[in-house]
Amino acid sequence: MDRLAAHVVATAVLTAALAAVPTAMASPAPEPALSSTPTPTPMSTPTSVPTSSPSPSASLTVPVTTGQPKSSPAPTPSPVQPTPCVDARQVGKTVYARWHSLVAFSVKQFYSPTCHAVYGYAFPWLEFRLAKAHYDLGLAVYDVTHDAIDGARTFVGGAGGPDFWSSPVTVPARTCTEGLAHVFFPDTETDTYTAPYCG
Repeated sequence: MDRLAAHVVATAVLTAALAAVPTAMASPAPEPALSSTPTPTPMSTPTSVPTSSPSPSASLTVPVTTGQPKSSPAPTPSPVQPTPCVDARQVGKTVYARWHSLVAFSVKQFYSPTCHAVYGYAFPWLEFRLAKAHYDLGLAVYDVTHDAIDGARTFVGGAGGPDFWSSPVTVPARTCTEGLAHVFFPDTETDTYTAPYCG
């Protein structure tokens, strides 16, 4: 299944998942404890900003592999954040998801040598948060080697932020992965991938 077809299928599944959110969010979970992972706090738009690839790509709502999509259910929207392993460190450069001319999110990929896990990560910039634009975020790790989306989590209306983490993903040796953020803005949607990290 190519990335465009996977994007169309997964977007339909996310739309269905978002329709079920009022029931899933009826009893909010308590705020998680703060982690020891440093939190990026960009305060202004940099003068030179890398941009994400405009090519069509896979969305974040279901694991997708070459051939038939897996039958596992779409991730349940949840404000509770997983805590990354304490030695998780950024791998590769930060990329930026834009909404019109505004930098909306920093998107990164982290790796933990102790847990042998990779994570997708996104952080909404202050200017974007001050705009008070509604957004839904899907976050995952894209397995470039096996053409699969793993560790997908959905954050409806920015619940659980401002630090957003995918679920931890353990990948086999010699596997290349990318952090992946799929953002539904009020008037558009976008996929942003980090550069591949090959562990």
